[in-house]
Amino acid sequence: MKKVVLVLLLVAVLMLSAACNKNAENVSGKKIVYTTIYPLYDFTQKIAGNKLSVKNIIPPGVEPHEWEPTTKNVAEMSNASLVLYIGLDLDSWAVKAQNGSQTKFINVSKGVPLIKEGNAINPHIWLSPSRAIIIARNIKDALISIDNKNKAYYEKNYENIKNQLQKLNKDYSEELKNTSKKSFIVYHSAFDYLAQDYGLKQISLTGLSDEQEPSPSRVAYVMDYIKKNKIKYIFTEPLTSPKAIKTIAADTHVQVLPLNTIEGLTQSEIKEGKDYFSLMRENLNNLKKALE
Repeated sequence: MKKVVLVLLLVAVLMLSAACNKNAENVSGKKIVYTTIYPLYDFTQKIAGNKLSVKNIIPPGVEPHEWEPTTKNVAEMSNASLVLYIGLDLDSWAVKAQNGSQTKFINVSKGVPLIKEGNAINPHIWLSPSRAIIIARNIKDALISIDNKNKAYYEKNYENIKNQLQKLNKDYSEELKNTSKKSFIVYHSAFDYLAQDYGLKQISLTGLSDEQEPSPSRVAYVMDYIKKNKIKYIFTEPLTSPKAIKTIAADTHVQVLPLNTIEGLTQSEIKEGKDYFSLMRENLNNLKKALE
């Protein structure tokens, strides 16, 4: 019932604001682009440069799986020229928000090879650098669709990101191919794409959402797996602090390392100037340490 009310609210606010949306611009005269999660924000900001005003709708430090927009958020999106979302049930509120809106909504996961987990699709496609190239290309095309006069500028910036992602992919491939271990333990199964790309095996306590609680049988299985395979490290995520990881670490005498899903940045990460690329390289370093 709560979600039905939310959908009706989204539609009402967007319809009321539609008349103001024909040439949505901020006070600097730049068109406004909203993104739903941090990886899209980072790529969009890098491609848009100083030509557009790019904003992320989810605030820093907030885990996006269960986040829902407020009426203020909906009104802000309705006054934008473009909203970029990932789809795949991660930001389903954005899909619903399209109804009755004159704002252009574009799903940037189009064309990305996907992995199914049961009846659901894993949405964490940005953790695969090769798939992130497709996301960045879709973002570039979306920006051109609302600002064609700066097409060459966006294409040049996209090529820069593409080159960085290709280098990142190469570094992951080279540095993970000869590790002595191939399995790693995480809280929720966000790293399927990364594991598939580099011949690794992800062992997770829960499914696709980190809001789930692991079953006692799953915890027992993971603890047994750690002991049998002589695992030395398990991974936690900066936006969540699951007790199960700490309990397992204490009971099995393993160390805990961060492995960032990059779904969102914390305030401290923002202050330190971190971005998608620096966090992906931190992930690579921690994976190498855990798998050596």
